[in-house]
Amino acid sequence: MTDKATSPENLPSEPRKAWWQFSQSGARECMAGLVVGLAGLFAARLGHIWVAFDVFAQFTIQFVFVAAAYLLGLLMPRFKLLAANVFLVIFIVAYGLWAHVSIDFAAQRALPEGHRELKLMSFNTWFRNREFDQIRAEIERADADVVGLVEFGRAKQPVLDALAGRYPHRASCFELDFCNFVILSKHPIKASAARVGWAGPPLMWAQLGGAYDGVSVIAVHTIRFPHSRAQFRQVQELVKFLETIPGRRIVMGDFNASPYSRITQTLASQTGLKRLTSLPSWPAWLLIPQIAIDHIFVSPELELLRAEAVGNAAGSDHLPITLSVSVPP
Repeated sequence: MTDKATSPENLPSEPRKAWWQFSQSGARECMAGLVVGLAGLFAARLGHIWVAFDVFAQFTIQFVFVAAAYLLGLLMPRFKLLAANVFLVIFIVAYGLWAHVSIDFAAQRALPEGHRELKLMSFNTWFRNREFDQIRAEIERADADVVGLVEFGRAKQPVLDALAGRYPHRASCFELDFCNFVILSKHPIKASAARVGWAGPPLMWAQLGGAYDGVSVIAVHTIRFPHSRAQFRQVQELVKFLETIPGRRIVMGDFNASPYSRITQTLASQTGLKRLTSLPSWPAWLLIPQIAIDHIFVSPELELLRAEAVGNAAGSDHLPITLSVSVPP
């Protein structure tokens, strides 16, 4: 016979944990972080349906980091939230550092017979940047054949004067209001033009001559996110403009859009150009950039020789990017 005092129904039940006690384990917060990361990734994909959502695509990598970090935190037996936050910091720092060291692990291709190597540099120097000596030194260090400079106003003329010996050929548009592009070249420039007051993005175009006759370089600067609709309209107009440029084309500059955005993918799909860049270049302040918004696109027949590398900020909020391509005869 069972004693009433010790019967199962009379035994004291395990006290239920209050919500705050459950939260102290970190599981609730980790679950919320995982949901945020997955929701961000889902919203990023919606940009291909409704362009306003394309702003989320700029942070695709960061949403991956958030989802992965908080998933790992959930799997931890203890200190879930602390572990998740540590993982997140590690991911962010490692990604920023990867931009600086990736070139050491990249394979370099041999130059095909009969082809010529063309080294390219794209650099948003930032309007407010007055570190002229640093800008000059960084351009000299990169020693590219062609340099596309964005947010490079008339005030930076001393930099051009100092580089005149290294880059005897130059295209600029200082005579136009709100035009802040310069294209520097070691090789002749046959023709150049700039456009600012139009529906498309501000740009500068230069046609090379000499050994690179028939190669056109276009420096571009699109409006920044979150103005995704305006960005998309600019890219559509840029596509139309590029259709008027014959020969081999190199399009580079500050696109204010990541490789995962509808903006960059539309440019590639509608022009047939190849995007050769994916390293984060902005913001440069802490030397751990997080978003790849500076890009170089090239015609299909131009092959990547030396992989993309980021340089020194030289006072800018962007890191310059450089790479080399082979140009067939």
